[in-house]
Amino acid sequence: MGIEQGKISNRQALLLICNSILASMILISPALLTQEAGQDAWISILIAGVLGVLMGILVISLGLRFPQKNLVEYSIELLGPWLGKAVCIIFALFFLYLTAYLIDSFSALLITETKPETPIVVLNIFLIILVAYGVYLGLEVFSRVNEIIFPIFIVVFLFIFCLAVPEMDFEQLKPIFTHPPSHILWGSLILFSFYAEGAFILMLIPSLRESSGVRKIAGTVSVILTVVMLIDVVGLIALFGSQETARMAFPSFELAKTVHLGGFLERIESLVVGIWVGSVSLKIMAFYYVSVLTFAEVFNLKDYRPLVLPYAIILVVLSIIGWENTTHINIFLSRYYPLLAVTVLAGLTLLLYLVFVGRKSGNKGGKVK
Repeated sequence: MGIEQGKISNRQALLLICNSILASMILISPALLTQEAGQDAWISILIAGVLGVLMGILVISLGLRFPQKNLVEYSIELLGPWLGKAVCIIFALFFLYLTAYLIDSFSALLITETKPETPIVVLNIFLIILVAYGVYLGLEVFSRVNEIIFPIFIVVFLFIFCLAVPEMDFEQLKPIFTHPPSHILWGSLILFSFYAEGAFILMLIPSLRESSGVRKIAGTVSVILTVVMLIDVVGLIALFGSQETARMAFPSFELAKTVHLGGFLERIESLVVGIWVGSVSLKIMAFYYVSVLTFAEVFNLKDYRPLVLPYAIILVVLSIIGWENTTHINIFLSRYYPLLAVTVLAGLTLLLYLVFVGRKSGNKGGKVK
């Protein structure tokens, strides 16, 4: 058991993983998917869902091999002190970079849709202060908040889509299989890169109150994410068409702007923005927390909290210099991020699992002799 002594339930872990993948995926990925696969984007979602189940099984299987140890502890055990720590530093740097990207992209949404005259650095700083405070309070605190926010997020999402159904034309999903398989597969890889972010749980498995039922988390998370994304993307294509959806920066938010009920329910996007601020903030908290916790474990610190403030300063700088605008963010997401996420998260997880299996087989062979 490492630095973190807080405990969360399996339900809290499940909701935290779901929110930490879905909060930005539902906001950004529909445009990227329709750019690649058009009205066939739903096929990409199904393929990504299968890959997500496999990734989840791999992550949970590795973590349960060392139920009382976090990623840093068993990486050092499997790979040795130098290589093991190097792998974990790559893991921590990835989530540092991802956190900076999330801060910048969400601030871009707020500026584009609600606060066009606000300098992005101001929103970045306010968001970083908020998430740094949550990280300082610890895993138990923001996990409990997420237990409230995420169900509200899902209910509001379903409510909005129910209101938009009468205006949808599902004939816009036809014809099917009109795009090249390579485009459909690349779309699924883009979406799978979001699923792969769930590997952050490798640092938190020792913090679960009970290990029984943990294996069910992988399948449950994948089902929830796949169903929500299918509803989202199919609804967007039916409402706007695949070409118009592909041109939008944040299609799901644009859908919320079109929804109204009679003459008394208007401007529902203000409610959506408020919920998304909470949801995305909790996602950033989870990744921020895992990154600082990993660095603290690597360098044998007694507590991760002294790193929270320096981390916040680094994030302010990275979020400002990393991406110029939403166009650059989309290029990064659609061309570079899928390969980066698969290489770092899926690749390192698979490496550790294969080393574990190899050592286990070697030990059995030695006993036979």
